[in-house]
Amino acid sequence: MELSAKIRLLGDTLGHVITTQESKAIFDIEENIRQLSKDRRAGELQAGPALAGAVAELNPDQARAVASAFALYFDLVNLAEESHRVNVLRERLATSYPEAIAESITKSIRDLKAQGVTSTEMQILIDSLHIESVLTAHPTQSKRRTILSKLERITLILRELDYPDLLPQDRDERHAALLAEVTNFWLTSRSRSARPEVTDEVRTGLYFIDQVFWDLLPRLYTELEDALAEHYPDVQVKHAWYRMASWVGGDRDGNPNVTHEITAETLRLHRGLAVEKHREAFKELSRRLSFDIKRLPLPSALQAWFEARRPLPPHVAYLEDRYSNEPYRLALSLLSSDLAYASREDMRARLLSDEPHAARAKIKEYTAPLSMIAGIAPKSVAGNALGEVQRQLEIFGLHAARLDFREESSRLTATIAEILRGLGRYEGFEKLSEAERADVLSTLLDEPVPALADRPGITPETAETWSVFKLLARVKAVYGSELLGPFIISMTRGVADVLTVLLLARWAGFDECLDIVPLFETVDDLVAAPEVLSTLFTHQQYKAHLESCQNEQTVMIGYSDSNKDGGYLAAQWALYQAQEAIAETCRQCDVNLTLFHGRGGTVARGGGPANRAIRAQPPGTINGRFRVTEQGESITSRYANLDLAYRHLEQVTSAVLLSSSPRRELDGVKIAWRAAMTDMASVARDEFRSLVYETDGFLEYWREATPLEEITRLRIGSRPATRGPGGAQVTKIRAIPWVFSWMQSRFNLPGWYGLGTGLEAASDPDLLKTLYREWSFFRALMDNAEMSLLKADLGIAALYSDLVTDKRLASSIFERISAEYERTRNAILAINGNQQLMDDEPVIQRSIELRNPYVDPLNYIQVEMLKRLRTLDEPEGPQAEPLREVVVMTINGIAAGLRNTG
Repeated sequence: MELSAKIRLLGDTLGHVITTQESKAIFDIEENIRQLSKDRRAGELQAGPALAGAVAELNPDQARAVASAFALYFDLVNLAEESHRVNVLRERLATSYPEAIAESITKSIRDLKAQGVTSTEMQILIDSLHIESVLTAHPTQSKRRTILSKLERITLILRELDYPDLLPQDRDERHAALLAEVTNFWLTSRSRSARPEVTDEVRTGLYFIDQVFWDLLPRLYTELEDALAEHYPDVQVKHAWYRMASWVGGDRDGNPNVTHEITAETLRLHRGLAVEKHREAFKELSRRLSFDIKRLPLPSALQAWFEARRPLPPHVAYLEDRYSNEPYRLALSLLSSDLAYASREDMRARLLSDEPHAARAKIKEYTAPLSMIAGIAPKSVAGNALGEVQRQLEIFGLHAARLDFREESSRLTATIAEILRGLGRYEGFEKLSEAERADVLSTLLDEPVPALADRPGITPETAETWSVFKLLARVKAVYGSELLGPFIISMTRGVADVLTVLLLARWAGFDECLDIVPLFETVDDLVAAPEVLSTLFTHQQYKAHLESCQNEQTVMIGYSDSNKDGGYLAAQWALYQAQEAIAETCRQCDVNLTLFHGRGGTVARGGGPANRAIRAQPPGTINGRFRVTEQGESITSRYANLDLAYRHLEQVTSAVLLSSSPRRELDGVKIAWRAAMTDMASVARDEFRSLVYETDGFLEYWREATPLEEITRLRIGSRPATRGPGGAQVTKIRAIPWVFSWMQSRFNLPGWYGLGTGLEAASDPDLLKTLYREWSFFRALMDNAEMSLLKADLGIAALYSDLVTDKRLASSIFERISAEYERTRNAILAINGNQQLMDDEPVIQRSIELRNPYVDPLNYIQVEMLKRLRTLDEPEGPQAEPLREVVVMTINGIAAGLRNTG
């Protein structure tokens, strides 16, 4: 079925649902508003005022129904587009076979071979290959899990309707099923009645690991191994190179809901998923591997392992009586029985208890016997179901995904300060300079561990932070450190922040390597990062710590706060330079670096096509290692469809491999290019900060010209929208609602503001064309900004600007933003040669053009509801709630229409 036919089918189905579940009158109102919006986009001068008038006449119930119609329409259209993308992808795969398609793992290995990469060089690259996707609960997923499950079922129906041999009666059944699902969708609330609990978010992340990554990652491994077998038969993959991690339940930065008890429960949920998945896999294998001992003799090592396990668990003993000649079945049943026992243990209680416990089962206890079976099984079996289970054990272990821990540097400093006060030492530690604090910490690290009570803190916050470190030590002692990801220090400012974590871990009894990760977020911190790391790597105690970690160091860079701090161009250039300098510092200190990219979904927060983003990283900064966050709506958009999810995973892997090629030129950025970027970034940053931080009334404008307050009220995440007290200040509000609010009001300001002024400041405009042509970083920078400009719409943004009470302020700031938009648009078009934005991406351009007439009514309704809310005598009274419900509905719909939240 063609894309247009799918959209028409879905639209007709939705129209039928609106008519039957609401009324013909509501359907007619929606159709009138839709037509007026299309007329407005077509240039009819009276259509805009007529659209505003039609929206102004809606009562809250009518507004809710109309907003629901447009919001649900976009959810359905997005499914249709994804289904179409899958069909196009399948056609490309079929047409190109047996040749590999671009941006696949097979193609990347073939390209590396063509570059002249030797087997020795390839083995080094494969040995260093380590990719990790880190799921986060950043509140940018504006859809409930209930809604996601309905969309999944509709996707399945669309796929079935594509079957070429579908009988007429089968097609009728699918249409009836589609009508039922869309009706269910219409009658289901899109917004949550309460904020999700942290454990709800944990389960959402584990849902994707269970339903997506568990089966797709082994396929990825197979593709790499098959490609190597063809082009580099001597090269072996010796380790798990693509793994999963999560922040959900471990990220306590600014989220008081993440306690050490919640973290213990999170680890239990992680282990529970892994144990149950492996147990079911062993049960299934035991049914398949029914080899008779006379046909396939048992290896002596496996026989010895099995005999050493006697007496057998009751169920396995029962099976032995029935299948005494099928020892492979019995061995696998024994492994399944072990996992059944592991699934019944109370892991949370063990972790929170002070009672001594023996170390629990480790993954090697399962991989070793399985390897013995694989070693003797026929190759056709070993490489099939058995091989898949081996890979799943290797990839997911008994923990499903490593759990990262994150805390803000000032909270950690306050914890040490209070503990020291309790010990009667170094009063006023937190008031010392960074260098003085580092000296104190160095002294303490040289001393024996002091006698500490389990709760040494003065405040509950300090007691909680201390409990986290005790939990870390407990996890390592009882279950092993493979459950644990790194400890990330947000807002890292200096060496003392890192030494603080090292000291707390040591005091808590974590006497093994803990991966301590500084996170550099603001532009100034990114600039300072190389010096901080250089000092850290030469610090005596930290150097010894690094040696215990095989000289492995992960460094995280933040794309969100750097953008909010300095604007798009300055942040991107600071990130690029920081990566180069950090990598060089690590090379000089003989430290193996993994850069951890804290990217979001939007361009302003480091989003954009993954393959292009990775290929645009500075040469010499990846070297086979890549760690990245997967946030909010990005998780759903990338991984809800299995075909598209696999495509994304192989594109990431392909980009990492090609970016790590030993044939890649390391110094391809000319001095003149750097000078031009530095000058432009400086000017752009000045313009951005002049507007955002230095313009009187900007905070008032932001709050009134966007639905910021309503976004901070959204029940889409467990974490508060602000970092600490201070309310809606630019420095306090988190980057996600900052970006989300400007996206909703169609300014999309964080994705481009300041860029035009920066580009205009270039002394040689022709040089910019050269940069676009020859430098992948600059090209990605311009292409992503061009996308941001196309998704922005200042005609709609003007409606929001009219909401600002101070009309002089509104006029002044809107005119400034409008001028910068035109400046940026003209500069980018002059550089890339397009006549209109995205001319060279006609599919995306056309998609946005077709969506706009359906997004616009949602903006008109949102503006009207905000206007009514802000004129109420009692903003929290009974009249406000119906209006807020409509605003929430429009927020969902606009996010779906633009395919972006924060």
